[in-house]
Amino acid sequence: MLLKAFVLISTVLLLMSLGFSVLGSTPLLILKHDVAMDSRVIRQVFHYCYRLIAVMATAATIAFALAGRPLLSVCLGCMAVLALVLHHVMLTRMDVLRTTMHDGDTTAISRFRKLHVTGIALNLSQLGALTWGMTQVAL
Repeated sequence: MLLKAFVLISTVLLLMSLGFSVLGSTPLLILKHDVAMDSRVIRQVFHYCYRLIAVMATAATIAFALAGRPLLSVCLGCMAVLALVLHHVMLTRMDVLRTTMHDGDTTAISRFRKLHVTGIALNLSQLGALTWGMTQVAL
């Protein structure tokens, strides 16, 4: 019974983390991205969201492994690794763009905005895939 609770709680927390990342970063699209504080806030939101997703996906991986669900455990482990990879790639690219965009480089601002939208789309696709996957299995 305790193991099923661990599985359920870790899955719900992962879904909430992904939902927070999508819902928390989408309103930031209204920012013009031309002020240093705007890009720093957006970067920090992605930083914490990817870290949170990685931790929650790791917890869900362990929970499903202990429950004897190896396929789900591997899938959620891949989600944790993907969150770490996205953290590195997205934040590295954001940092590179942030160095030039505040000097009035409109190309860098446009690329930063596209990167922001791409991050939201990737998080939304992860949320959709996890939601669909959880509807296909019984906990």
